[in-house]
Amino acid sequence: MKKVFFIFLAVVLMAGSLSAQQTKEVLLKFSKQEGQMRIVLEAEETFIKKTEAVTLPSQIKVKFPGPFNLISQKNFPLDIVSEDKLLVIKLEKQSEIKISRLSSPARIVFDIQKGEKQSAPILSKVFVLDAGHGGYDFGMVSGDMREKDISLDLVKDLNTILSKKGKKVFLTRKVDQYMPLIERIKFVNQKAPDVFISFHFSMSENFILYIPVLENQGTDEVVDSYSLSSRQKKYMGKSKTLSESIGKAIKDEFKVNVVYRSMPLPLINSTGAPSAVIELPSPKFMVYDLQTKARLINSIVNGIAAYGQ
Repeated sequence: MKKVFFIFLAVVLMAGSLSAQQTKEVLLKFSKQEGQMRIVLEAEETFIKKTEAVTLPSQIKVKFPGPFNLISQKNFPLDIVSEDKLLVIKLEKQSEIKISRLSSPARIVFDIQKGEKQSAPILSKVFVLDAGHGGYDFGMVSGDMREKDISLDLVKDLNTILSKKGKKVFLTRKVDQYMPLIERIKFVNQKAPDVFISFHFSMSENFILYIPVLENQGTDEVVDSYSLSSRQKKYMGKSKTLSESIGKAIKDEFKVNVVYRSMPLPLINSTGAPSAVIELPSPKFMVYDLQTKARLINSIVNGIAAYGQ
């Protein structure tokens, strides 16, 4: 009898687990009026309540709590990318977007004001973005948050925004792969960017930006000019300005102090370009949900724009 009971209990638990992961239908609707567009995502109330939604300057990102089946209204005018629990709607140009949540039926509404949002221009033209760690090198881990994954997400989002602005952007890694430090340095120097930014985590609650310091320089300037560790020498002033501009924008957005550290990091000192290494607060102190990531990327874009002024 006990055996039958435990089998029954196992079946019930398995059914509950399968039900929890059941694919939910999500309706995608839209309407247009003069100068405006409305996008609506409609689904079961419990599903919508747990859904995250944020906007970047040129896209809408929605993270559902589980698998979903998107049923789109015919002739939806924008490009859509769906992957696992994530839905991305790509806008034709930067726009003002208002998000609201409504009930009966449960839905998320995006009201888009046509016309490009005015923002400071970015003068730099070529960028290299570096997502720290990768592959078997997880970096810092806290729960299900891994440094290698979050840094790659941020790099991809920043790439989307900069590319939309007509910039040429190169990523040291586009997927979850290990890349040695020397290969990253070679990649950056081959691309000769106007701006190089590398993303990492700190072990603290602080945002930390590193400013280059050159050490152990030789007395022979000709030999010194060919040294890999001296590539940063003529860009040190610009790297400091870049780091301070990004740091100020982060401080303005998150209302926190930003720490600046002067250190001879090989990743900066061996790079022949204005460079910034950003260490983000540990996931123990900051939740990296869609909204936080969007705020962070927007602040970095503002910092890059301020750097060129």
